[in-house]
Amino acid sequence: MKRNKREGPIAVIEPPAQLVKPLTSNNSNNEPRKEKKMSKTENAPNVSVAPEVIEKTAKYFDLSTFELKEAPFKVSFTPPATFDEAVSALNSLMGADPEKMKAALTPILRDAAIASQKKIAVGENGAPKKIVLDYIKNYRDIPPFSSIVTTEKGKSKEWKGQYDLQTVRILEEIKNVPFIVNAIKAAAALSTASDEDED
Repeated sequence: MKRNKREGPIAVIEPPAQLVKPLTSNNSNNEPRKEKKMSKTENAPNVSVAPEVIEKTAKYFDLSTFELKEAPFKVSFTPPATFDEAVSALNSLMGADPEKMKAALTPILRDAAIASQKKIAVGENGAPKKIVLDYIKNYRDIPPFSSIVTTEKGKSKEWKGQYDLQTVRILEEIKNVPFIVNAIKAAAALSTASDEDED
């Protein structure tokens, strides 16, 4: 049977009353059915987030001697398990001050705007320079590419030219390998970075 497609509101057709049979309960005592109500604690997901240990090194000048020093330190950071926890942590950090919260969120919104336009500028068939260079990094230590760079970075003026030539040679090899190209495209599609080092 063909159905005619019509534009406009859809009419709801109710069946005749004599065709509608009332639902009967299987409860022989005809007692009203009791619905089990879930508590908030039963509905809430039990999410456990492991703390992240971040290791950093602070470089600073000791103002008593003006000597450049380094101070390694560790930070134990536990990411919020839920959106509510994130908002609560932000409120606590900013003292529930709307102006401070706006100042903290503005750079995030700015980066998101830049990242959005950057994807449009690059296009679907493009990938940011940083993503491509990161992807081919492992190929630099594999022959024959490893033999192109013979000097160390920062110790010779020739290094930059050798590094660029190595990059060109690697790209010439991988540009005709579909699974590598597709992997780079996938990484570019997931990227949310707003800026990158263009040097």
